[in-house]
Amino acid sequence: MPWWRRVHLPYLLGLCVLLPPAVGVPWWVERQAMLDQGTMPPSPALVSGSTADLAGSEWELRGMAVGESGATSEPPEGTELVDAVFRVTPSDDTASELLESSCRFRVIDARDRSWEPTSSFSGREMPEGVMTPSFGGCTDPDRERIAAGSDQSLVVPFLVPKDAVDSLRFEVRVPTSTKADAPKPAAVLFPHPERQVNEKGATASSGNGADASD
Repeated sequence: MPWWRRVHLPYLLGLCVLLPPAVGVPWWVERQAMLDQGTMPPSPALVSGSTADLAGSEWELRGMAVGESGATSEPPEGTELVDAVFRVTPSDDTASELLESSCRFRVIDARDRSWEPTSSFSGREMPEGVMTPSFGGCTDPDRERIAAGSDQSLVVPFLVPKDAVDSLRFEVRVPTSTKADAPKPAAVLFPHPERQVNEKGATASSGNGADASD
């Protein structure tokens, strides 16, 4: 073996050992910091049914209502108004505080297109006791913290293309820490619901339906 190879071989072997940690550690540290701060969205846990535990609260996707605008204006051509109907029950005061601080929603279709909630129909009248989340958090209709052990019905509206309606999945994201600089959000992803609901109180689907105020 040439002398220059013998001289550099230990150095090259040392680089092979040290370089991966040197490159990988800063990336993982930065990634974890972004996840803790909420600047990078967490990967949602897939839900097999209609209920999931998230940050100390039980979430239930009751179903979705399609085209129940309840408003004088119609959605733009080629789009559909989809209302996701949830029920959330915080298990304790900490879970209630986390819900009040932030709860975020998103829908994703089979082509991995996604949409955030719309405020275009925020003036609609909701059934008694039903809340449409706003200002970042989930509260009761009086804008008060949801009491531990109490059920709160939520309606979250989305405007989506008509070709996305039949494959929508519903994501919920909530912080797991009360620290303002490190909320450490977590998320769950509900499958496309088997039932639709009618916000006015009548079942609008096949199978076991439910209305938003149940």
